[in-house]
Amino acid sequence: MPRLALVGTPQTGKTTLFCALTGSDYAAVLAQAGAGGGKARIGVAKIQDARLDKLTAWHKPKKHTPAVVEFADTASLVLTPEGRDKNNQLLAAFRNETDGLVLVVAAWKGDNPSALRTEAEIKAEVDQLATEFVFADMAIAESRIEKLKVQVTKPTPTVEKDKKELEVLKVLYAAFGDGKPASAVALKGEDSKLVRGFRFLSEKPVIVALNVPETALGKTFAVPGYAVAPVCAKLELELLGMEPAERDAFMGDYGLKKLATPELIQAAFRSLGLQYFFTSGDDECRAWIIRKGDDAVESASKIHSDLARGFVAAEVVSFADWEAANGDMKLVKSRARLRQEGKGYIVADGDIINIKSGV
Repeated sequence: MPRLALVGTPQTGKTTLFCALTGSDYAAVLAQAGAGGGKARIGVAKIQDARLDKLTAWHKPKKHTPAVVEFADTASLVLTPEGRDKNNQLLAAFRNETDGLVLVVAAWKGDNPSALRTEAEIKAEVDQLATEFVFADMAIAESRIEKLKVQVTKPTPTVEKDKKELEVLKVLYAAFGDGKPASAVALKGEDSKLVRGFRFLSEKPVIVALNVPETALGKTFAVPGYAVAPVCAKLELELLGMEPAERDAFMGDYGLKKLATPELIQAAFRSLGLQYFFTSGDDECRAWIIRKGDDAVESASKIHSDLARGFVAAEVVSFADWEAANGDMKLVKSRARLRQEGKGYIVADGDIINIKSGV
């Protein structure tokens, strides 16, 4: 299951946003944080998709199974040189246990929600957070380089591989020293594989969750170089705790047509280079997570390894073609929109697929 870490400084509403995204009980989360231990809180968020909802409404299956993504929340980062050691301890868990980062940044100044920051001030904090990732990666690279310098002087079976890894790490270390993230270093083929296991923070996908006050709802913000998803975490959590009728009334008072958290969850998921295809029928309508570029066999393996092992073909119809035919598969077939695809077919987001297998 893909996992993203919520990263931010104190008083940015990070934990409030975590609860809104995952449906966690705010009081219980605060009690857990107060108990200490420093462990990350993990919550699961369902990815809302109108296409899957339409498939479910058509088939009326026994089960409706959306794609899900996990969010991790832990202590805040302190953006001072003195706080860097503590930051590195927190970031170590994110490095190994998460696939992407959501930077939670407040759109207001200090403790005054009515005083909005400028886009330049917001960008400055985002850049500071990104710098912490580079410093943390630099420490990891430096430690490994020092070990490799000793290893390559010994006649071990892996000495040639160690030398190559050392060369690649030196390139990355130099980039870190210039303040550049790992994602800015163009590593290819074997060079990339040699350092993949480090899971550098500055190589992970990043989006900015900009926590805005109620007075700034609807205002557009931009942070050059980053995807930005604005959300009023406090209001969002309150709305999600209401009954639908009450929620609709409150949203009308604020001029809101929809909640912000579903779009933030989608944006976070998409930032990881992920998408999903659908299977549908009377038993279940389900979204299956795959990476962009995955072929039909790899996609079949997400359902069951036997389907991939005995793969014969994939019956595919795009959601758009299914919807255009109002779910009438006879009409889909008569329009030649139901395709038989082979192993090499690259699955598109929202494809509705039936796997044919000989196993």
